[in-house]
Formats: sequence, structure tokens, C-alpha cells
Amino acid sequence: MASVAMVGDIFLQQPLPGSNELAEVMHVLKSADFAFGNLETPVSKGGEPTEKWINMRMHPDLLDDVMAMGFQVLTLANNHMMDFGELGFVDTLTHFYQRNLTYVGAGLDIDLAWEAKILRKGDVDVAFLGAASTLGPLSAAGANRPGVAPIHVSESYAIDAPASMEQPGSAPYVRTRAWQEDIDRAVVAIERVLYDVDLIVVAMHWGVPPFWRPRFQDGLADYQIEVGHALIEAGADVIVGHHPHSLQEVEVYKGKPIFYSLGNFVFHHNKEPVQETPISRNAPYGLTMARRDRNWSESLIVVAELDDEGEIAYRLVPVLLDDLGNPALLKGEEAASLIERLDTMSPNATISHVDGHGHLSVV
Repeated sequence: MASVAMVGDIFLQQPLPGSNELAEVMHVLKSADFAFGNLETPVSKGGEPTEKWINMRMHPDLLDDVMAMGFQVLTLANNHMMDFGELGFVDTLTHFYQRNLTYVGAGLDIDLAWEAKILRKGDVDVAFLGAASTLGPLSAAGANRPGVAPIHVSESYAIDAPASMEQPGSAPYVRTRAWQEDIDRAVVAIERVLYDVDLIVVAMHWGVPPFWRPRFQDGLADYQIEVGHALIEAGADVIVGHHPHSLQEVEVYKGKPIFYSLGNFVFHHNKEPVQETPISRNAPYGLTMARRDRNWSESLIVVAELDDEGEIAYRLVPVLLDDLGNPALLKGEEAASLIERLDTMSPNATISHVDGHGHLSVV
């Protein structure tokens, strides 16, 4: 048997508290054989902020706090990994190497970025991969360029002329499509380990946060479904998503789960380089951290439990972030309510609530 605990976005700006609430969360992670999450930041004290709307980085000492929670492997494939340029990125890889901490989804070239990392528990091998469709400036790895494993996306915009005449200023419908050559590369990365491991976990940084989606186009972007299905068809056993900073639906496709977004797991207030607001100057919109509402704060720990016959059970542990962005387990009616709402928003999955946890049916 083996188990993997999976979470969403991780971003620390201060040491974690020594609270009973956090200890309960850490117990869930450490009870699993492996804990896997998305580190939403470079780990560095150097570099210059790139020209983008928000730049994030984490002090290297805080990486020890992340490890203390129980994480052995993290994906670095996200839209902030190159926020402080190549120097900040290389610093990050160096700090991981010094701590013997495993990462996926990034590398000094595109082949290394797409390389699966295999961890072993007893006679069970688990492969981890990471990729991002949320690509900041110069963040996609290339043949001779460091960066993250990319799945690029093309956009097109559909205008309903009669509706726009009746309601000038209406948002267009956004259609999205993943680049086929990037899907092909992802498929190859999965196929390379397909017959060598017992479980393949793929982390995807994708999707659109609620406050960036037109209200009539709520939910998933087209390309998420396209990519998710392709990865499952290639042999991935579970896909764990993040980036929208809120929970999104769960889909069971060909008997395998796609967790489109697990939300934030630990997410502190950004401290640099912009203090007043994370939005870049001259942006056509405004956004402040006051948007840390209930959607921003709800999260899940998904625990995949592989038995001796190769069957996988998925247990969903509800979590809520406090005002500082630190997680605590939800209990009682609050836990039941979150699981029930997740089931309601997941038309292609059945999630039951038992004793404070969700249980996903993959039959």
C-alpha cells in the first residue's frame, strides 16, 4: 500500500505558526507516504522583478517551513516561478538541491522540465509530473532556455452582436484551445514512465480565477477539459489542478479523477515588490487582497490511497484558510457543507460525505 496527499497553491511570507490547528493539518500530510503541492513562488533573495502584474518570491528559510509540513515533492510549474528572472529561478533549484527536496515541472531546459520524478514506498513507485498553462513572460522552458513545462493556450473571442447591441459593453465569450505540440510532449512524458510505476500524478497550473471570468461563463475554460482528458488517455491516474485560488469541480473521466482546482493551501499576503496593491501600474482594472473571501479560503487535501490490488481510493479533507492565509481543518457542519457543494458543482463525479471527509466514487 501507498498513499499520496495532494494540495493546491503554497506561498509563504512568514514562518508558520506552532498552532494546534496547523498541527492537525500537518498530521494529515505526514500520515501519507508522500505529500505533493504547488510552490507558487521562486525561492530567492535575488533577481529583479520581471514586467508583469504581480511578482512573488519567498525567503529561502521559509522553504524549511514547507518541508516541515511534510512535503517531499513540489511542482514548480506556475505563472510566478520566473517572477524574479533567471537568477531567482536558478536560486530556487539550488535551494531544492541543497535540501534534497524533489521538484517537477521546471528545469534548465524543456526536456528537464518535463522529466517525471519517481518516488518509492516499499515496492510501490509513484511518478510525479507538473505543467502550466498560465505562462508569465519568458517562463516557458525551451531547448536552451530554463523555465517551466508549458502547455500553451490559444484564445479566440466570440461576440454576440444582437446581445451587444442590446447591452453595450458586454463581455465576449472566450474560447480556448491548447497547443497540440505541447499536449503531444505531455503525452510522451507520461508514456515514458507508464509501465515503470504504479501511480502517475500530474499537477496542472491552469484555469481562471472567479473574478476574471465573465459571470455567464463560470466554471472551466475549454482547454482544461481538452488537456485533462488527453492526459488521462495517455495514462495519468490522477490530475491535480491549481491557480484559480478557489475550488473547482471534480470530474471522473475513464475511471480517473481530475481535480480541476484544489484552491489555496497556504497563501500569505504578498509583501514584495509592490506593497500597496498587487496590480501593476496602468492596469485597466483594480484588485486588492480584500478579495480573500470564502471562495479564496476554502481548500482541500486529497489523499489517494493505493491498496495491494492496485485499486485507488480518494479521500477529500476540507480545509479553511484563516485571515493570515494559514490552513485549518474544517469540521462538523462546515466540512459537510463544503463536500456537499463540491458534489453539486461536479456533475461528472459523485462525492459522498462521511465523518467530516469526502469520498470520491471512481466506479
